[in-house]
This record gives sequence, C-alpha cells and structure tokens, in this order.
Amino acid sequence: MRHNKLQTAKNFFSLEGVDGSGKTTQMDLLQKAIESKGYSCLRIREPGGSEISEKIRALLLDPSFKGSMSDKTELLLYNAARAQLIKECIQPALDSGKIVLADRFAWSTLAYQGFGRNLDTQMVLDLSAITCGKIFPELTIVLDIDVVKSRERMAMEGKVPDRLESEKVEFFERVRRGYLEIAGDFPNEVSIVAADQSKEKVHLEILNLILARLG
Repeated sequence: MRHNKLQTAKNFFSLEGVDGSGKTTQMDLLQKAIESKGYSCLRIREPGGSEISEKIRALLLDPSFKGSMSDKTELLLYNAARAQLIKECIQPALDSGKIVLADRFAWSTLAYQGFGRNLDTQMVLDLSAITCGKIFPELTIVLDIDVVKSRERMAMEGKVPDRLESEKVEFFERVRRGYLEIAGDFPNEVSIVAADQSKEKVHLEILNLILARLG
C-alpha cells in the first residue's frame, strides 16, 4: 500500500482498534492526562462530531440497514461524515493551537471497509486523500486485541450491537489483520499497543508515544 497523497497534521492523534479494544476508556485517560499538562484538547469520535456527521452516523449504524447497505455506500458515507467533521471541527481546532484526539479516523475506513469488506485498499486510500487533504493524524495508536476477547468484553458490557458491531467474527479477524498490516506498512504514522494489558499499562504506553511527538 502507499499513501503518498496523505499529509499529516501536527498535534492530531487518533486511537483505533476493533470494537471492544478499550478505546473509550483509553481516550478518557488520555484526554485527562494531556489536559493536566496544560494542553487544550478537542476530543472527537467517528463517525459523528457535527450535526451533519451525526445524521450520517445514524444511517451507518442503523441495524435495520444490515444486509441492504452496499459496501461502497458505506465507504462513501464514512468519508462524507469525515469531510464535514474536518471542516467544522478539526481544522478550526488545529488552527487555534489545540490538540485533537480522535476516537477513530481514516485508518478505520481502510481496516473496516478495505480489509473487512474486501474493497480495493488503494481505492480506499485514494478516497481518504481526497477527504482528508492535509488533515491526517500525525500518529495513530492501534489497540490490538484478540477478536474473541474483544467480543467477550462487549458481551459483558451488555451493549446492543449496532449494524457494524453485529458482523461475524470472521469480519473482525480481517479488520484486525488489516490494522496490523497498516502498522507494518506505515510505521511512522501508526503504532501498535497490546490492549490485553492492564488499562494503566496501556495508558502509559499511549501517553508516552504521544508525549514524544508533542515534545
């Protein structure tokens, strides 16, 4: 894979991983730690984050569309939501000197739609270049976990799965392999952290990776 058209933005970081990898917990800890060091942060999640993007999110995750939404429609909707989020929230925050912390961003689309849905990965990357322009995270941290463990975590939480979360284990195995391949191909932009450690150890690894960029 190549992504020579993707340009990273300073002070923009994202967390990735399959559902159940602990992203929300780690984002809570990360935001608190970063702000305690005097930085101003904008925290976002994908898809969503703006009025238009949230409406697109509702379409994307609606369980009633399972089996009827085409894979390319899904791909384009994620990018449409992202384009709006960049314009309304991310770009202004970066311009004002804030640190942006994203719960998912464009690597999710490559992992889920490229690898999970078996869409052409170069097409997905090219679309990300159009969508993101110069606004791509300077560092993405993937929380890696065994898929079966991640499903067990979600079941214990008792959460009703949305359209994507209700996919079969095989789908998430492809997504996980996709994240690992992405990290191998783009080591300057993507780092792997084992998510099956204690949440304190995971947090410390994430924080140190980001502080090294901020320093």
